[in-house]
Amino acid sequence: MITQATFQHVPAIRSLMQSVPGFWDKSWRPDVIKRGIAAANGLALVYEDNSNVLGFVCAHDLGFRAYLSELVVAGGARSRGIGTQLVQCVETELVTRGCAVLIADVWRDAERFYRALGWEPPPVVLLRKKLSQDAEN
Repeated sequence: MITQATFQHVPAIRSLMQSVPGFWDKSWRPDVIKRGIAAANGLALVYEDNSNVLGFVCAHDLGFRAYLSELVVAGGARSRGIGTQLVQCVETELVTRGCAVLIADVWRDAERFYRALGWEPPPVVLLRKKLSQDAEN
């Protein structure tokens, strides 16, 4: 079942993220999940099965476009439609808000998943700037 992510979900979401090899970024601040949920304004969702968090999505409506900041599904729960359901819930909510564009930076391994949902590369270049010397990624 998909529900709004709450601060009570934070430990389970963190555990889920850390269970996926390469997903957790050691440079993230300790309160990153809590801050993400707070900033999402209703666009942070979890997929729970018997009180176990199997998926998490977090998006942000920025007015001129929206940004999908995180999508993670437990390794043993993949290919069950959980990620698709989570993304579609976010897309549906954004449409009701009048948002016309949703962007995301995704792992190369996940590109086929997103393309199957109708996503395509935008005509832009993604750049990043590390804001601290301690940032490893």
